[in-house]
Amino acid sequence: MVVVIVLATVVAACAEERKPGATTEQEIHSRDSETPSGVRGRHLYACDDGEPLFVDFKDEGLSIELRRVERETPRVLSAPAQGLQYVGDSESAIMTGNELRLVDAQGLKRVCRKQN
Repeated sequence: MVVVIVLATVVAACAEERKPGATTEQEIHSRDSETPSGVRGRHLYACDDGEPLFVDFKDEGLSIELRRVERETPRVLSAPAQGLQYVGDSESAIMTGNELRLVDAQGLKRVCRKQN
């Protein structure tokens, strides 16, 4: 009887194991780097206004740090879950594939595309 209970407990525990979900673009970016600095999670984007944008993906892609140059103090935006809008003090952003759409507090929009 004890063996049956132990076996049932082991089977139940195995059945409860969760399989990892699909990896999102943000999670992938948070683990790699595509800039010469080698900073993990840092990627270079080119914006439609001609300016570069360095984007650091943090916290498995739930937070991003934005910089116009690599050494400036970042603007930090965060999202409550994967695939949702990032929000910061003075701007918000939505990521779709390799495109980042930014809107500042005045409603000005910028579209930035990840460089390969």
